[in-house]
Amino acid sequence: PHVRFEEGLRMKRVWLIYCGTGGKPVRKQRKQTSTCNTVSSQSTQPKSSFLSPLKTQISQYPVKVFRNTIENKGMRKNFRKSRQQFMDSRFGLPVVFFIFYFFIAGLATLYFEASSNKQFTNLVDGIWWAVITVSTTGYGDKVPMTIGGRLVTIVTIVVGIGVMSFLSGTLASIFVDRSNKARSGLMEYRNLKDHIVICGWKMQMNEFLTDILNLNPDIDSSDIVIVSNIEPEKIELLKKDKRLSSLMYVRGEYFSEATLGRINIKEAKKVIILADRLESNSASEVDSRTVMTVLTVRGFSKNVYICAELLDRKFENYIKEAMCDEIIFSRNFNRKIIAKSSSVKGISNILYQIIDQKTGQSGIITEEIGNEYINEPFLKLKTANESLKNRILLGILENTGSPYKMKVDFLREAQKTANVSKLVNNLQEVKGMEVNNPVLIPDDDYVIQKYSRLIFLERKTGNA
Repeated sequence: PHVRFEEGLRMKRVWLIYCGTGGKPVRKQRKQTSTCNTVSSQSTQPKSSFLSPLKTQISQYPVKVFRNTIENKGMRKNFRKSRQQFMDSRFGLPVVFFIFYFFIAGLATLYFEASSNKQFTNLVDGIWWAVITVSTTGYGDKVPMTIGGRLVTIVTIVVGIGVMSFLSGTLASIFVDRSNKARSGLMEYRNLKDHIVICGWKMQMNEFLTDILNLNPDIDSSDIVIVSNIEPEKIELLKKDKRLSSLMYVRGEYFSEATLGRINIKEAKKVIILADRLESNSASEVDSRTVMTVLTVRGFSKNVYICAELLDRKFENYIKEAMCDEIIFSRNFNRKIIAKSSSVKGISNILYQIIDQKTGQSGIITEEIGNEYINEPFLKLKTANESLKNRILLGILENTGSPYKMKVDFLREAQKTANVSKLVNNLQEVKGMEVNNPVLIPDDDYVIQKYSRLIFLERKTGNA
């Protein structure tokens, strides 16, 4: 017993030293004592057992844990920040007031009822009665009998009416604010995943969104987010269509980091950037915003798939340097089709049926290539797909996937040679790599590379 008592005194001295120095370690000062004092002190101290070191560590452990907790400045800072955010919210002060009132009402009821009412024997009974009374539930298991207790009951009932009014008003205002924010494009969607982001606006936006839903039957309008400076009234007109009723809208500059951060762009499935002429009719300004948007999206994620529309080919190199996955030259595409119609009859109808989901009898699809065909000649793959029904193999789509990941892998492969001239040629090939490059009807000895896909012309089921 005297050993445990001595250890308790030592722990108390350590704690007092720790509190007196603000948690800083203190160097022990040797006391100048005489030899006789040392002998006498040693003679009076009890002999320590072999378990004394272990007991010393056990006694110091709570002090060390508490010291580490206090010295964790990051934990204290986060706690203070969270507490301040809670107090600044609309629920902070009311919650503190209600907790304080429950305690005071329970204590007052216990003071008046404890001597004459057996239903109130401790503070827990009083707090329980206060909570039940404020919530207007009224179980009736505990009822004050004294005049003081009944006066406290009257005040508690009035407070309960205020609590219910506060809760109903607060919840209603939260729902109204959320609805107004969503309607005006001020909502934040930071928990979205695998969604499609559309940056910009088109005149035929309703038809454009309907085509996306038709071509992607596995998604609905709740998976689509529009980022634009368009007026909220036009978004509401879009939502009148039942298929587009769950459409999400964020108002702001789509090339801004703050705007894209509100929709969790790094977890998006695909980003489609339109040539938006809402603010300017200049093709250069429109394409400049498109390039800026690609750069901003790539700053968030290097793996998200980006499809961008350009009006002028002079920005092609810039957008390729930004590692855009797919580039659509809308003006050039239209011009090529019109020019091709002068030499090929019905070319516009052919292409329209291939890409249109409703009227087309056939469509273009791409599929992954098995690992057993990588670095093999195209003849082997063509032979394996000759027996397929309703499908015709058209070629290979090279360099599909994340441009950043592909370039890293290709650079590693290019640097494996010891020949300097071959190394330079390999690096130049990697630099000139074109993403999503189609090779239609390749030669039989064409070698299939990594990150390639098959291109099929597929007939719809039932169209024999």
